[in-house]
Order: sequence, then structure tokens, then C-alpha cells
Amino acid sequence: MKKLPIVLCLIALGSLLAACAAPAAPPVDEEEPAVEEAEPTLEAAAIPAPAENLDGCVETYVEGIDYFPEKAEVTDAENFSVEYFNHYKVVTVTDAFDAAEPFTYVLVQCGTPAPEAGGFPDDTQFIEVPAGDIIAMSTTQLPHLTDLRLLDNLVGLDSFLFVNSPEVRDLIDAGELVEIGSGADVNVEVVLDVEPDIVMAFGFDPSTDAHPVLIEAGIFTALDASWREATPLGRAEWLKYTALFYNVEAEAEVVYSEIVTAYESARELAASVPEAERPTVLWNQFSSFTEAWIIPGAETYVGALIADAGGIIALGEEAPGDSAMLSLEAVYEGALDAEVWIANAFGITTLDALLDEDSRYADFAAVQNGNVWNDSLDVNENGGNNYFELGVTNPHLILQDLVAIFHPDLLPDHEFNFYLRLEPADGE
Repeated sequence: MKKLPIVLCLIALGSLLAACAAPAAPPVDEEEPAVEEAEPTLEAAAIPAPAENLDGCVETYVEGIDYFPEKAEVTDAENFSVEYFNHYKVVTVTDAFDAAEPFTYVLVQCGTPAPEAGGFPDDTQFIEVPAGDIIAMSTTQLPHLTDLRLLDNLVGLDSFLFVNSPEVRDLIDAGELVEIGSGADVNVEVVLDVEPDIVMAFGFDPSTDAHPVLIEAGIFTALDASWREATPLGRAEWLKYTALFYNVEAEAEVVYSEIVTAYESARELAASVPEAERPTVLWNQFSSFTEAWIIPGAETYVGALIADAGGIIALGEEAPGDSAMLSLEAVYEGALDAEVWIANAFGITTLDALLDEDSRYADFAAVQNGNVWNDSLDVNENGGNNYFELGVTNPHLILQDLVAIFHPDLLPDHEFNFYLRLEPADGE
């Protein structure tokens, strides 16, 4: 599909209509038959508004028709919004990374005129929708394409290594996708050769990110800021963001509604547990890379998951809306008695392997009572963790796991999706 230029030229419409006066007609005899009226022109004929969003281009544009009768309603996500203007949508992404200015995208229904660029910020990007080929630069976006039945549009990824989705791995094995790399070293030549309509990227630091390089090359690049959302459902709702570029808002509303229903069901189940019976949960482990134990605050994404599952995050008050960078000694002193430990340790599948990281871990209550877990149940051969792929769009699966860990009596027959109890290597 041909894309609109990222920056539209302003076109002045200067056509003048001249009215020509016809000579007066001679008087008509009353007995002569009346002259038949001319057939209405195409422009004057009534063209019905579409009953659903179009999966192609408008054949005959009529001003004033609403070409997006199926609209997205953003209820939980805070970092993107959409406004509808009959034949185009204005999508705004905020808080894409620290100190980021808002990003504006104008999505124009194919076959209709684009609005003048002067009415938008200078760096606004324009694209015709429904879009065609897409390159996804994060595995978190792959469930969007699968759930919205858009996988046929996927032509590339940043890397093949960490993909878990069977459908996407099949495309990789069939040689139907390209790898473009990541960061400022993204392979622009490969992207230009593939000619995607859209690259879905993300941002951390503009000096090292891929999106400034891609935009400079004239490639429409949209930022996914779902990772900045503070709630599980807020992150999941970015499914609707992807849907906006393909006019599949109706499908996204159905999928998201099912996710919300399943999440609320698990949350309500855990809410029945009295406050006194909610376990204290230690999250993460000491990292030699950051030289700190990162403890999420009680008001963060992780804090919400733990609270919704009927737990209390250990040391969550240290930085309620952020993450606290603590020493191992500080965690040892403040969370030694936590009943549950979710280690989130890369590549760790046994308790012995975790204890090898630091012998002091053996003193934690969760180790001594056999209640240490890791998100290493569904990991591919390269370490790609489905927790960060499938789980982000389907937080109900994560929540169900956590409810089963914190309160096993509530879900006695639960089959875990992402979490594995860490046992001693010898089985003792």
C-alpha cells in the first residue's frame, strides 16, 4: 500500500467557479409537455456511510461521512489516545521515555484527502490506513498481530532470537521475515528494501534508539510506550493502539473485553482473602549488573499484579510509584521473612542455581519453606521468555499464576503459564 509522505506539502486550492447566465427561454405553451428533469450527478447522489470500518480504500469520498463507525475507547491505558475526525484519526503517544515530548500520528482513511499538515506539530507523521506491511521491534507486539489476525502483514523483526509465538516462528523458519537489528545500529537499508508501511518501535534514549534513525530515513515509525504503563490492563490495552493502524478497532474491543473479564475474575477471587492472610512477596534478586536489588514500588505494574493476586510486595513503600535500588544487605534486613520469593532470575531453573548466586539467599524464609518461584517455565532455547511476550498482552495469565502461588487453595488445579517452583537440583 502506498504511504502518504511523512510531512505533507500544503496545497492551495485555487479553482474559481464561473457562473454563466443562460439566455432567457421562450415562453412555454401550456399544452406542450414539461421538460424532464436531468439525472442527478454522482456528487449529488446520496452515498451511504459505511456500517463498519473499511478494510480497503474509499472509492468515492464524500465530505461529512464518518468512515470510522467502529471506534476504540481507551479505558485503562494512559500513554496513548485517539481522536476521530470522520476520515482521519489523530493518535497521540505520551511518556514514551523519560522527558519525551508527545508523538503525533495522523491516520488517514485511504481514498480520502489528508488534512493540512499545518494544523499539527512539525514532527507529525502521516499514514494511510488500513496500513499494510509492518515490522515489529519488540516481541510484546506479536500477540497483537496474532489476536487481531494481522500476522499476514508482518514482514520483519528486530531479532529472531527471542520469539516464542509458534505462528511467528513458523514464518521465521519459512524465510518470510527479515531481521533489522535494534538501536541506532538498525539496518535502514534492509528496512528500505522491504518497504514496510509501518515500523513499530519503542524508546529509551533518543541518542541510542532506532526510531530517530528510521524517521530520518523517511520510514513511518510509531512508538509503543506500553512498557511505561503502571497497570497490567493498561499495558494490555495497547492492543487497541495497534488496531488503530488497521481499522480493526471492533476486533480489538472484543479481544480486550475478554482479557479484562478474565483478569477481573482472578482479581475478585483473590480479593476474597482476608488482609491478615495475604503473604508478603519478595520480588527480583540482587543484580551484579546494576549492583542493586530492584524493588518495584507498591503503585507500579508489578505492585498492582501482586496486590491484585492477594499479596503484599516487600519493601514496596521504599519508592511507591517507581523502583527502589537497594543493597542486598538492605533487602536482607527488610524482607528476610517474606513468605514468597519471585526471583525473576534469568536462566535459573533450580534452587541450587539460585543459591549459587549468593549463599545468604539460604537464610530467606521463602527458601526455607520451599516457596521460591521463577518466571522460567516458558523460555525458548535463546532465553526468550514468553512472560514478556504473551504475558504483557494477557496479564490474566500472569495473575492466575500468582493467585495460585499466593493462595493455592483458590486454584488447586491450576496449570502454570510462566512460573516454575525452584526445587533443589537433587530433588530433596
